Amino acid sequence: MTLLVQKFGGTSVDGPERIRAVAKRVAAARAAGNRTVVVVSAMGQATDELLALAHQVSANPSRRELDMLLTTGERVSMALLAMALQDLGVEAISFTGSQSGLLTDGAHGAARITGVRPDRIRSELNAGRVVIVAGFQGVNPDTREITTLGRGGSDTTAVALAAALGDDESQNPGRCEIYTDVAGIFTADPRVVPAARLIPRLSYRACSTLAHLGGRVLHARCVDLAARHRVPLTVRSSFDESPGTEIMEDEMEGPRVDAVTHRGDLTLAIAEGNAGGKGEGRGIVEAVADALPELELLAHEQASDTHGVMVWVGSRADAESLQRQFRELRGPGGEWKLTLQNDVAFVSVVGLGLGPRDAARAEQALEKAGVPLLALRTSPTALVFRVANERVADATRALHAMFLES
Repeated sequence: MTLLVQKFGGTSVDGPERIRAVAKRVAAARAAGNRTVVVVSAMGQATDELLALAHQVSANPSRRELDMLLTTGERVSMALLAMALQDLGVEAISFTGSQSGLLTDGAHGAARITGVRPDRIRSELNAGRVVIVAGFQGVNPDTREITTLGRGGSDTTAVALAAALGDDESQNPGRCEIYTDVAGIFTADPRVVPAARLIPRLSYRACSTLAHLGGRVLHARCVDLAARHRVPLTVRSSFDESPGTEIMEDEMEGPRVDAVTHRGDLTLAIAEGNAGGKGEGRGIVEAVADALPELELLAHEQASDTHGVMVWVGSRADAESLQRQFRELRGPGGEWKLTLQNDVAFVSVVGLGLGPRDAARAEQALEKAGVPLLALRTSPTALVFRVANERVADATRALHAMFLES
């Protein structure tokens, strides 16, 4: 029997009716001859509601206690789905992340998976049961503390389990299906670009680039983990039987554009100053990464042993949190000035073998649409444009029309 890991997001399990619908889909997969593991997120907006509750109780809730609180959301989903499957005559059992052998480092709120010991899951699969796992969570084996994996954590849980459990028949990683509220990955956000179309197949590399630059369907950590372990990955809708998007190895070479993605309502945090020593800038980067893992480092330039510039991008809340903590995080070294730029947006063309000609075409499309170009960053897999926040939708439509509608 082949191994199949199915992951269902919060909208897929949002209420009794949807949970019963998921149970029927899981039962069908089991009946088709798959050894089936299911990873679930918390129901609907449960995680956001728990976060709001925490901040009503405490002005500055500890990360450790937040992890203890937030992991309850997935536990509700996993137990209810097990009950629904049992009512269909399917033997099922639910496990938390720690019971499933998901081992992590100790970074509360943004833990990384360091290993998987799925012995208990294997035992239940061998007994013919469907195993349901709470996504987004694990345990630090050194401290025995419960941890959460941060944004995209349930997707990452599913891929990690598919890689660790493997397929009995082929000895390859198991298959992983990510079920969500959209039909798959599109050439752009259909809410912004009505002409966007479903991408039936996408390479790991392009999907990872898309995720890093703002694609909202999969998180980059999940895709990168799938690529590393060659886990066959499919993104599908929970609400219909459409085939979705398959993510796999590159099938061909040569320049091409796969999609256009965008990120808006962002804030840049720019630190510039005279360092106390050659390694001080690197130390600040590491301290910020530990304290505020959701902030993304865009640039770290050490112009000399004594002068450096660091640029992070993220939500306004995270950037303002950095501003409040920066004096402590930078330590007692040199003199640094941190400034914030709000209402920042990026639009990106994602593909393979992109070069100066593609950048010129993109600039021509933006100019024709009347969108001023504030900055440009190029690589063979992405052209990234900074534009005014209020023009991000116009820029996305213009670039999609230039590269994907002609």
